[in-house]
Parts: sequence; structure tokens; C-alpha cells
Amino acid sequence: MKRHSSLVIAAIATSLLAPSAIFAAPAIHSPVNAMFSKTKTIKFTLTNDSSSTMDLKVGDDLVKLDAGKSVNVNLPLGARVVANSATQFHQAGSVIAEVSNSLSGAIVHIK
Repeated sequence: MKRHSSLVIAAIATSLLAPSAIFAAPAIHSPVNAMFSKTKTIKFTLTNDSSSTMDLKVGDDLVKLDAGKSVNVNLPLGARVVANSATQFHQAGSVIAEVSNSLSGAIVHIK
């Protein structure tokens, strides 16, 4: 009889603890840091090596780059530098550069 009562007590204790153990550790792990992370930006310099003024679309901004001048830019990964007007070497809308880690600290010379 003592064995029977100890088995009943063990079964009751297990059944009381089992529901809380199920909810203690969820099976789906979502990356919380992905929601709060900052987008990485890359700093580099654009230099106009042509003899005429260039109109560029740098990310979402329009930039007028005079001949022989430079401008420092800070753009997120994947952003593009696009010719906004036609020049001798670039058609309007052509991609001049796409931001990647390899551009960090670089000087991009545009003709």
C-alpha cells in the first residue's frame, strides 16, 4: 500500500509541474536583436575627375558635384550612387557605385 500511495503522489506532482514546464521554454526562437539593430553605414568619398559638373543621386539625396571637387558620403549598405544627368561617360540613370563593405574609407573617382 505504501508503494501505491508513493506512486500516486509522484504522478500528481508530475502532472502539476508538467504544464508550467511546457511554457517555460518556447520552441520558436525569434532573433530579438534583428528588430533593434542599427543599419550599418559606410563612409567614403566621391570625387569628380571630369571637367564638367555632375548631378548625382546619392542614396535618396540629389548632389551637385562641381568639376574637381569631392564630397564625403555616409550611406547604408546596398544604397546606390546613380548619374542623375547625362555626361560624356555616363548616361542618366546609370549606376556608378553600389555601397558595399569594400567602399569603407575609399575614394571613388568619377570621370
